[in-house]
Amino acid sequence: MNLSTSQQRTLLSTATFAAIVMLIGTAAEFAIQTWPLKFGELNWRVGSFGLFLDALAKSIPGLALLYFAAALSDSRKVLKTLGFLAILLGVLAIPALGMFALDGVQMRATLPQQAKGVFTKVALRAALMGTLSAILFISTGLRTLKVLKSGGAVRAGGTRPAETDDNMLMIARPAAPARPNLTAIKGDEPVKVVEA
Repeated sequence: MNLSTSQQRTLLSTATFAAIVMLIGTAAEFAIQTWPLKFGELNWRVGSFGLFLDALAKSIPGLALLYFAAALSDSRKVLKTLGFLAILLGVLAIPALGMFALDGVQMRATLPQQAKGVFTKVALRAALMGTLSAILFISTGLRTLKVLKSGGAVRAGGTRPAETDDNMLMIARPAAPARPNLTAIKGDEPVKVVEA
């Protein structure tokens, strides 16, 4: 499908707007559920840390859509900002996981026996999602910044750069030439055709 530049911009701005709406919705849901702040209450801390870890996981589709829209529109500033934001969120998740674990153990001891099983399942799910989200956010942020620093030319792990042969004749031709470009080749020299 060949889209004009204005059609591409329209689709990218729509995707960006949708991503922002998703992220604002997730942040608003977290803020509403944790307001007012009650850091002195164990129940509130456990619930808030669990909701924060859950909000991280819920924000992944919106951030992914925002990443793709920024990458397709070649917006390096937005990608750099998203890279730093992803690293920040991933790093913030680490102490939140620690606090959630400590408060969760303390709270589990106060629960009646029949509620401990359900609490443990919910807490383990939140901890797993928080851990995976932290790993995803930190690795995505670091990879984004690495790609931007290299100018977009990052070699995949385990691959070698292309070998060059100084004895090889290279012929470059445009992808859609206006007229044929004929080049004379000596008898036994290898030929390499490169798309320009």
